[in-house]
Amino acid sequence: MNIIARAAVYIYDGSPIAPIFPVKAAKPADEAGEYLSAIAEKLLGSDTSRTTYVAPESAQEEMLRRFTVMSFQEAADALVRAMDETMQALEIAREGFDLVIFTFDRDNDPHLCVAQLPYRRAAVHQVETGEAGLTTQLLMHGAVLPLAGSKAYAGFVVNLSTGDIRLRDTAVLTNVGNRQLFSEALFAMAPTRTTKEAVKVVTEAIAQAAPEMPEQTLRPAVKRAMEASIEEKGVIDVQTVAEEVFRSDPEREAMIEQVARQLQEENMEPVIPVENKRVVAQLQKVKIRTDNGISISLPRNLADDESSFAVINNADGSISIVINHVQELRTE
Repeated sequence: MNIIARAAVYIYDGSPIAPIFPVKAAKPADEAGEYLSAIAEKLLGSDTSRTTYVAPESAQEEMLRRFTVMSFQEAADALVRAMDETMQALEIAREGFDLVIFTFDRDNDPHLCVAQLPYRRAAVHQVETGEAGLTTQLLMHGAVLPLAGSKAYAGFVVNLSTGDIRLRDTAVLTNVGNRQLFSEALFAMAPTRTTKEAVKVVTEAIAQAAPEMPEQTLRPAVKRAMEASIEEKGVIDVQTVAEEVFRSDPEREAMIEQVARQLQEENMEPVIPVENKRVVAQLQKVKIRTDNGISISLPRNLADDESSFAVINNADGSISIVINHVQELRTE
C-alpha cells in the first residue's frame, strides 16, 4: 500500500540552476511510493540511526513546523532554500545527489522524511534504429539512485506531532572541517547516541560497577536483563537491568548507584527507547570468543540451559566449553 501523501524531489546535478525545484509535489506512483516507504523504514529502524531533536523555538524547529501550517509544496521549497543557503555558506559540494522530501502517516501521527540520495555514475545500454538497422551502444549515466536498503543515503524522519527525530547522518567536508550533514551543518540537533551505542555504554557501566564478576557471566546476564526489560516495558530501563544483574550481590545498592552516576557522567538517559529490531535480535544471542581463536554464537535459551551448554573451570586454570545433545554438525 502506498502510504506517501506528498513527495518532492530536488535535484543537485551541479548545474547553475541546481537545486532544481519541482513545479508541483504530488502523491508518487505506487512503485516510487514503495521505494520512499522503504527508505523511511530504513531510517527509522537502522542500527546506525539515533533518536534526537532540534532545539525548541529554534529556526530549524520553525522550518519543520511549517509542514503543519503551510501547504506541503511551500514548506518543502522553503526548507530546501534554507538548507541550500547553508550549504553554499559552508561550501558543501552541491552536486551528485537528490534530496527527497515526503510526508506520511504512521501510528496516526503525521511524519516528515528528508533524505539525501547520492547517485552514482553507471553504464547503461541504448538501442537505436537507423538506416543500417539496429545499433547498440553503452552510455555513461550519472543518476542511478541507491537501493532503498543500502547504506548510501542519509536523512531523518520527524514525527510532526511530537518533534522526535530519527536520524541517520553522514559526514561532509565544509569550510570549517568535516561536519555531520544534518545534525551539525544543516540543523542544530542534540548530540545523542544510537541504540547500539547506548547499549554498549550501559554494558560497560555495569561491568565497571562489578569488577569481581567474570565477563563470561556478566555480559550474558546484562543481555538477558535487557531483553527482559524490552519484553516487559518496550524499552531498556537501566535501573531495572542493574537490579536484575546485581540481585544476588550484597553490595547491589551501591553498585546500582554507581551505574546511575556513570550514566549521568556520560549524559545518558536512564531509559533507552528501542526502535531497532536488530538490537533485540543481538540481545537474544550469546557470542563467545576464546584466546586460541575459537568463536561460538548460540541462542540465549540454549546458553541458559545448563543441560545443553556449560562453561567449566578446570583445576589447571583453563576453561572447557561443553555443548550437549547435538544431533548434527556442519562445517561451513
